[in-house]
Amino acid sequence: MRRKVSTIMDETLFRRTKVEAARQNRPLSAILEEALTHYFDEQLPRRDPRHRSVSETWGAMAAPPELIRQIMEDEDEYLDS
Repeated sequence: MRRKVSTIMDETLFRRTKVEAARQNRPLSAILEEALTHYFDEQLPRRDPRHRSVSETWGAMAAPPELIRQIMEDEDEYLDS
């Protein structure tokens, strides 16, 4: 699934990205997607080993906000005792 996004970025970086997309004859979105994929696949795991397990379990357990709040409160009470 693809999603349309809007963001604000440095003008110089945006222009460099557009030039590179034109040079490669690719859509701007493809260049940005490739850069983000590289960042998440290559850069983040080296700095934070927890990243991979979080991304692999994203959405595995849907819970309403009230349940999450209750779990967090119960955890605090447990740790304080």
